[in-house]
Amino acid sequence: MFLHQQGATPQLIPTRFIWRYGGNQVFLCGSFTRWVDTVPMQTVEGSPGLYSCVVSLPPGYHQYKFIVDGEWRHDEAQACLPDPMGNVNNWIFVKSVETQTQQGSVQPPINFAPMSTSKVATQVRGEEHKRSAPDGDTEMETSSSAQESSMLIIGDEVSFTRQKVAEFLSSHTAYELVPDSGKVIVLDTQLRIKTAFHALYEQGIPAAPLWDSVRRQICGMISASDFIDAINKIRVSRAKSQIFEELDAHTIATWRARKATQAPLKKLVWLSPEENLKNAALICLESNCSLIPIIAMGGKENKDDKSDMRLLHLISLSGILSFLSRHFKSSMVAFPLLARSLDSLPIGTFQVSRDKNGDKMQRISKVHTIKPTTKLTDALNLLLEAGVSALPIVSERGALMDVYCRSDIISLASVDYRSISFEEATVSEALASSACRRTTPRVFVCTRSDSLRTVLETLALPGVRRVFVIEAESKCVEGVVSLQDVASFLMQ
Repeated sequence: MFLHQQGATPQLIPTRFIWRYGGNQVFLCGSFTRWVDTVPMQTVEGSPGLYSCVVSLPPGYHQYKFIVDGEWRHDEAQACLPDPMGNVNNWIFVKSVETQTQQGSVQPPINFAPMSTSKVATQVRGEEHKRSAPDGDTEMETSSSAQESSMLIIGDEVSFTRQKVAEFLSSHTAYELVPDSGKVIVLDTQLRIKTAFHALYEQGIPAAPLWDSVRRQICGMISASDFIDAINKIRVSRAKSQIFEELDAHTIATWRARKATQAPLKKLVWLSPEENLKNAALICLESNCSLIPIIAMGGKENKDDKSDMRLLHLISLSGILSFLSRHFKSSMVAFPLLARSLDSLPIGTFQVSRDKNGDKMQRISKVHTIKPTTKLTDALNLLLEAGVSALPIVSERGALMDVYCRSDIISLASVDYRSISFEEATVSEALASSACRRTTPRVFVCTRSDSLRTVLETLALPGVRRVFVIEAESKCVEGVVSLQDVASFLMQ
């Protein structure tokens, strides 16, 4: 936030920055602009490829980078320093007037805080940067009056981060997440449930939109949770040996019709391509949907024509966080909150309180676990009863070994149903049956001391929906942080 300095005006030293390597547009960004605002650099007359600007800075250490044609760059010919988050930045030490005549080399800062409380006596606001100084460089506006100075001060980290996340997501649309090329799988409601089961498995996806060929529109979604629900209902109403025969006897349409007699079907949640990503994330959270279709409705003349529904993509919280992470990858230093450890933030579900002061910052709840020998039917029931998407598989001493997710039920499509004793199968046996198809890690872990940035970047990976928090030595499960947890925290 911008606050007015109370008291005497700090000493400011005009400092020139130079970029020597060309480009169409060059901006300066650094710790003195909170790594958010940018200062446009001007070409130096008679020196092609040379850009310069002058910024009035208080004495001390400062880090900075250049944005050249939209890309973050640093100058290897100038002093460089990796920040605590792994980014390589240039750095400069600005001497006070009293010490400018002193000799001696300047050492790089040790454990330099990338978001230090350095103040810049200027308002960094768009076109105001373009005021030209007599020598042709850009001089950031300064004021000798304390009342007129705008001091850049670190405020509430949480509020600042949430504000920047909201501003960014609000300025981008769902359409920007639609890939240039790709495919979207849609299942016809006239398919047999078992066939749909196979289709999801073969395509390696946990859910798919449903197409009603009679009404000629997308009418809903089918997911692994629907298969678990169907299997459990068949187990109760039919002979246990007939589970898979029943799955083959029903179409998706007849199964949905039967469900509709017991309770209203869940309405289709969808997004238009023009929906901003902030609203998209909130809709994902409020509807508790892991995947939401982006649908273009109607043509130019009638955009509400449901007979012309074009499915463009399936959006998820993971995709939104990945988009966010890519954008801020080179400027993560702008958000000190992301460097904070999980221990200090109200994120995730934990077995016991992490706060030494007794403040109830986090959600304290039982983290349900299962053993490799747990019956598959018991695991499926627990997934539904606990309302969770995954169960960590632990050893007898509680060490994390694997995870069983709702989507793993789809792996049963890879084996001969009749070879499975469904009621007797264990979780480990069910997972072993599809082990040959695994191409990516199943379990992602962190510790309490890991940063929010580490968790955010892990959750931004395709297919990752949760990170288990373990004790470093024993590997025992202490908690879990999900996509919903992080998104809810950033979007509050």
